Amino acid sequence: MKKLFINPLSIILAAALTLTSCVQQNTDPDETVSESLTISESVSETTAHTYPDETVSEKQTEASKEADTTTVSESLTAETSLSSQEPVNTAKETTVTEAEMKNTDSTENTNTTAIKEITFIEETSPESEIATSATTSQVVSSLKAFTANCDIPTVWEENGKYCGTCKFTVTNGTDNITNGWTVRITVPNGLEITDSWNGVFTLKSTSVIVTNESYNGVLEKGGTAEFGFNFASPEKVSSFLSIASNSGAPVIDTNYDGNQTSALDEPLPAPVPVGFVNEHGKLSVKGAQLVDKNGNNFQLKGMSTHGINWFPDFVNEGAFKTLRDDWKINAVRLAMYTEEWKGYCADGNRLSLKAVIDRGVKIASDLGMYVIIDWHILSDGNPQTNKSEALKFFDEISSKFKNYDNVIYELCNEPNGNISWSGDIKPYAQEVMAVIRKNAPDSVVIVGTPTWSQDIDKAADDPLTEGNVLYSLHFYAATHTDWLRERLTECYNKGLPVFVSEFGTCDASGNGAHDFEQAKQWLDLLDTYGIGYMNWNLANKNESSSVFKENASVDGKWKEEDLSEGGIWIRKWFRGE
Repeated sequence: MKKLFINPLSIILAAALTLTSCVQQNTDPDETVSESLTISESVSETTAHTYPDETVSEKQTEASKEADTTTVSESLTAETSLSSQEPVNTAKETTVTEAEMKNTDSTENTNTTAIKEITFIEETSPESEIATSATTSQVVSSLKAFTANCDIPTVWEENGKYCGTCKFTVTNGTDNITNGWTVRITVPNGLEITDSWNGVFTLKSTSVIVTNESYNGVLEKGGTAEFGFNFASPEKVSSFLSIASNSGAPVIDTNYDGNQTSALDEPLPAPVPVGFVNEHGKLSVKGAQLVDKNGNNFQLKGMSTHGINWFPDFVNEGAFKTLRDDWKINAVRLAMYTEEWKGYCADGNRLSLKAVIDRGVKIASDLGMYVIIDWHILSDGNPQTNKSEALKFFDEISSKFKNYDNVIYELCNEPNGNISWSGDIKPYAQEVMAVIRKNAPDSVVIVGTPTWSQDIDKAADDPLTEGNVLYSLHFYAATHTDWLRERLTECYNKGLPVFVSEFGTCDASGNGAHDFEQAKQWLDLLDTYGIGYMNWNLANKNESSSVFKENASVDGKWKEEDLSEGGIWIRKWFRGE
């Protein structure tokens, strides 16, 4: 899996409002001891946070604190919201002033950092509504904590970076049963997370936010949960600091109301339009046609990636640029499997998958290409199966890219199994579209149809009332022939806006012999109607539908001998040869 580049630092919040400094000396990195500043207050029956001690280079006493020279860097706000079986009443605010944190790099000159002010929002009962200003001289009393402790057993050097495994233990030190937890982690600039487990990882600005999985969110009093990740850092790391709270929502949220805020970064500013996007602008649907900003019919033609879960390396500037300039396509589709191995709703690294999407959207935008973000359901069959995850995903993504005129959202790749258009797919699409349109009101969406996106006639008989909707038709030339083309013609004549978000020149298995004659008949018909199409797939997998041979590079510097039989044919088609 492609490594993910993120920006962050260190943090732990535990049971006695203990603020800890983490310092590494210019000596043996294994020789570390702890120093801590304990910041306390007398509070009765409150939910609070503390900083547990971490490994540092020396014990800092009150006298040594006064001698330290520090610089104020930032104000940190930690918010907790009790998610338990007991009612929570009012919130009180406690301000901690002049709490110093030292952070010394292990191999370079000492850098000293101080946190000027930390504001803790604590949940309290009416009887304990006491607003106090805590200083380093006050005393802790009866605080109950929700904590996350970090353990890094070993760190080794590899390819010029410091690599290791970080294991977190979340502990419920409160008197309540929690229904979910959240840990916010800040890590060194340039650190890469290469794998993760037992948590849902989300990138928000310069933080990594980890929430519980569906199976480890409920913690009894004193209960624990573990999660972790592998990392590669440009500098030595002995621990990570984290803010833990029992306010995380479980991953499976069946009560999603469409009003929850995005967990991703703030909306990105609109990119400067270039290329196709500059010429044609934001697309929309008019009648049975996709049209550009001038109201003229516009036909998207491009390549779909294979699952970015397995082939993320093809999402790069060199590959997309060659596809645009040499293959003459104007769009790419980023296919993210949901239920399959390493899928978004299975055991995939969500942070890494969303990073690949971010990269793909940015590259396509820089090259002036249109980009489709595909929620690639397949083995899950019914889009309702992972609807709660789809709602949260599309809320995050559409919020982040709301200012991008070139982004199109595909809601469900290939619905299949014992489902119906009117009973399953249509209501799912209405809910997901409501979330997307809240953020990006004029966005174009693509909706899959029953039987692996072949039964477009069911959608034609009961279409969605929302605008800017395209309906998916998928075909594989060696399997789907005249009968499906006749269905397309009937639906097009009824005014159904159809889009072929996936097709192949082989059979429906993605393998077997090609039928280029049937493929030509299909593409000729689509060109006649002005219907767009995306070829499956941009990968070097050992199967007929991949356009590259197994030994082909991913960088776009391709020669004809790098292409598979299907790849040679489709490149010539796109080029008009």
